[in-house]
This record gives sequence, structure tokens and C-alpha cells, in this order.
Amino acid sequence: MFEYFNAKDDTAFSHAWRKKNCLSSLKTTSTLNGKQGDANICTEFTEQFRSVFKTNTVDSDCVYEAEFLKMDFANEKINSPSIDIDLCRQCVGKMKLNKSPGFDNVSTEHLLYGGDELCVHLCLLFNTVLQHCYVPERFGYGLIVLLLKDKHGDQSRSDMYRGITLSPTIAKLFEYILMELYGDQLLSDTLQFGFKKHSGCCHALFTFKETTKYFIKNGSKVYCAFVDASKAFDKVLHNGLFVKLIKKNVSPRFIHILKNWYSNSMLQ
Repeated sequence: MFEYFNAKDDTAFSHAWRKKNCLSSLKTTSTLNGKQGDANICTEFTEQFRSVFKTNTVDSDCVYEAEFLKMDFANEKINSPSIDIDLCRQCVGKMKLNKSPGFDNVSTEHLLYGGDELCVHLCLLFNTVLQHCYVPERFGYGLIVLLLKDKHGDQSRSDMYRGITLSPTIAKLFEYILMELYGDQLLSDTLQFGFKKHSGCCHALFTFKETTKYFIKNGSKVYCAFVDASKAFDKVLHNGLFVKLIKKNVSPRFIHILKNWYSNSMLQ
């Protein structure tokens, strides 16, 4: 942390600080929600994540799915993009090293040092996925790792833990390739700051503060509303997002790949 501080690397310093003082991996506990034994504890966590991963408006998602099925897919079968070795190497180079692998224990280092022969096979696999819009079932396997939200909290309560999902490394590589092929179709409003490259909370706060200062300086009142949706990522309407992509004229092939991928997602 001292080295990061001297280098004025705020991001690396923050990560090191959180890792040392704020976050803690799941420790062995004999009791969870009043239940004992590894099998019962596993069941408790399974039920918790299963209950979270449910939309509040199932009927609405069905309506969106019906709208999705009306999409014209005929023309996309003619113009399928192609993935070559250079693109595969480029995307492997963008992946982060020293990251925990998924259920198959394949890491980024395996892909980086696997050689040209591996790239050839990966290109064959990814081009087949693009051609048929069918994602291998194993791409949807995620391994949930539990982290304690507060290491000073009650470790015997399941709601004191948050889960992070470790996806297969080859699936991550395919995500990078899809972004290279279709990323220019996913541009969003300049006032959206989250989940975008080179954008984040500091930019949103700066825009908010400067806008507020401007109107107050000119004698106006400023009214603000903040909304925090509970479990928004877990309860989002997938079909609703697919319909929004359709309305943005995103490639139907890309949308069908996402649709197939999410329909086969499994967590362990």
C-alpha cells in the first residue's frame, strides 16, 4: 500500500486497502441461519441466491419475450462476421492476469501462452458460435465465491455475505471478442456514467455538482431525486433488455447469442 501511495496510484491503493482491511473470504463456520453441517449450510446459501434471482414482474418479461420472438433474423444468416487469429490474440492481450479461474481451472495465462495452435481452435469454436448463435452450455457455468460484507459482522447470517461469480476464462475471452465486433452498436447516452469504460462515480458527481452550482448561481432552485433499486442486477428483465437492444438496431445475431447464453446460465 505504501508503494501505491507513493506512486499516487489511487485505484491500486484503494484495492489494496479494501483487500487488507475491509473484505474477508468466507471462513469456516459451524452454524448459518441456525442450521449446522456443510450440507445444510450449502442449502441455505442456495436458497438465498435462488430467491434473489427472481424478477418481480414475470408477466412483463413474458410480454417482452413475445416481442423478441417477432424479430426478423433472416438477413443475419448471410452476413456473419469472422474471427481470425489476430483478433483472438488481441483480445487475449486485453484480459487481466492473475485472476481466479472458473470451474474448469483454465486461467488467462493458459490462453496467453497456449500458442497459435490453441488460437486456431478457439477461432473455430467462436466462429461456429457466431454462425449458429448457439453458445456452449459450459459457457454459462458460474462458480459462486462468497465474501463477507463486514468482517466484524455476524458470520452466522447468510445475508452478511455477497457472492461473486467466477466465469470460465474462455467465455470471458468470447465476451471481449463480441465487444470488438459489436461494441460500436452499444453506445449509450453521455449522461450515463456507470458500466462504461473511462467513466464512473467521480464523473457523475462532478457533473451533478457543476450543474447544481450553475442553477443556484443563477437564482434557481434545484430538486434532486435518488433511486436505489434493491437487487437491480439480479432482478432485471432480461427480455426487456433484449427488446431495448432491438430498438437500438443492434445486430439480431448478437442479441440471439446473448439470449441463448443467458438462458443456459447455471451457478454452482
